[in-house]
Amino acid sequence: MAGTITSAGLGSGLAVESIISQLMQLERQPITQLQSRITTVDARLSALGRVKSAMSALQTAANDIKTAAGFSVFKTAVGDSKVLTASAGSTANVANHSVEVKSLAATQKLAAQGLASSTSTIATGTLTLELGNFDGATFTADPDRTYTVTIGTGNNTLEGLRDAINDLDADVTASIVNDGSANPARLVLSPKGSGSANVIRTSGLTGFDFNPEAPLAGAMEQTVAAKDAVVVVDGITVTKSSNTITDALEGVTLNLVGSNEGAPTTLDVSQDVDAVKGKIEAFVNAFNELNTLIRSETSFNTDTGVAGTLNADSSVRSIRDQLRQIASSDLDAAVGGLTRLSDIGISFNVEGALTIDSTALDEALADPAKNVAGLFAGNSSVSGLAVQISDRLGSLLGVGGTIASRTDSYTQTKEGFGDRIEQLELRMTAIEERYRRQYAALDTLVASMNTTGNFLSQQLLSLQNLTSNG
Repeated sequence: MAGTITSAGLGSGLAVESIISQLMQLERQPITQLQSRITTVDARLSALGRVKSAMSALQTAANDIKTAAGFSVFKTAVGDSKVLTASAGSTANVANHSVEVKSLAATQKLAAQGLASSTSTIATGTLTLELGNFDGATFTADPDRTYTVTIGTGNNTLEGLRDAINDLDADVTASIVNDGSANPARLVLSPKGSGSANVIRTSGLTGFDFNPEAPLAGAMEQTVAAKDAVVVVDGITVTKSSNTITDALEGVTLNLVGSNEGAPTTLDVSQDVDAVKGKIEAFVNAFNELNTLIRSETSFNTDTGVAGTLNADSSVRSIRDQLRQIASSDLDAAVGGLTRLSDIGISFNVEGALTIDSTALDEALADPAKNVAGLFAGNSSVSGLAVQISDRLGSLLGVGGTIASRTDSYTQTKEGFGDRIEQLELRMTAIEERYRRQYAALDTLVASMNTTGNFLSQQLLSLQNLTSNG
C-alpha cells in the first residue's frame, strides 16, 4: 500500500508498523466480508453450472426417446458372416431375407511398364485421365471426371508423374510398385471407387496410354479389371459398383466380404429390444442424477446446521418439482393402452427418484398391444412424457429461462461486490496514508521529547555533581 514513510517508529522506538497493520486489519473488515460473499456467490454459480449440466444430460436422454424413430432400433443376424455383414437403421423393417453373393465388386488397377527406378526419366507431354463407365464394350467418359497433367523437363520422372497425378486431388490415385524384376519400378493407377462406373482411360503421354475398349493395344497393362458386385436378395438380382450396398433393402446396409454363389445365406432383421430398454434406462438414470443433485445442493442438515450451496434458491427446487410433476402425470389420453410411467414398471420412491421394475418393463416392450414408444413420444394429438420433459427443459435452459436468469442474477451480484471492493481499496489507501502521516508526526514529537528529556537529565546530573563537589 502507498505511504510516504516506510520505517515509522525509528525515532521514537514505538512499534508503529505493527500498530498501523492492526488498525488496517480492522479497517479492511468490510472488504474481507465482501470477499467472503463473493466466494459464496462463486460456489452458487458453480453449483448452478452442475445443475445446468445435469439438466442438459436429461434433455439429451429425453430427446433420444421423444420420437417414434428413437424406438426404431433394429439388429441384424447373418447366417454366414464370411459372406457378408449387415447393419440396420431406424427405417428398417422386421423381416427375414435370403442373400446370395455371386460376385464382389473390384477396383480397376492399371500398371505401366517397369523402369529401372522411380527416378527414371519418362517422356514429356500431357497425360489425359478420363474416368467413366465401361459396360464391357463401350467406354463412356464422365466430363466432370476428366483431368490433365503436364509433364515437362522439371518433373519427367516416374516420381514426378505420380506426384503430379496425386496433386490433382482427383478420383484417381497413383503409386509406384517395385515388382523385383530387372526393371522393377512400375506406376500403378487406380480409381478411388470400384465397379464398372469407375474405369480409367489414359492418353497423350508416351508409355502411359490405356483404352478399356482395346486393353491390349495400350502401353499400360490392366492387372485388375473393374467389376460390379452382383447380389441376389430374396430372388432379385441386384448389381452395384460397391461392396457396401445401402439401397437394396430399406434401412439396411450390406457389407459384402465373400461369395456364396449357389448357397444363399440368411439375413434376419429384428427390433433391438435391449437397445430400446437401454435408452429408457438412460433416461431414468439422467432424471435420477438431476434429482439427487438438486436434493444435495438445496439440502439442510438440521443436526449439523449445514446447508447446501443452493439451499436459499427456491427456483432450483422449482425445477425439480416441475419435472417430477410431468413424470408423475397421466397423458391427456391413452396411447397404445398406456397413460403413465407406472404402466411400464417405472415409479417414484420416497426420495423422488424413479425406479424400474425390469420384469414389468420387459413385458411391456414385448407386448404388441402396448405402445411404449407412444408413452414417451406421443402422437399427433397427445404429447408424450419425453416430449413434455424435453420441452420444459428447453424452456428452463433457454434464453430468459430459470438457469439463465439465476446465472445473470448471481453474476450481477458478484460484480456489485467487486465494484464495492474496488471503491473500498481506494479508501484503504487514503486511510493508511493518513495513519502514516499521523504516526510520523507522533514519531517526530516523541523523538524530540526524548531528546529534550535526555538533555535535561544530563544537565541535572552535571548540576548534582557540581553541588556534591562543592
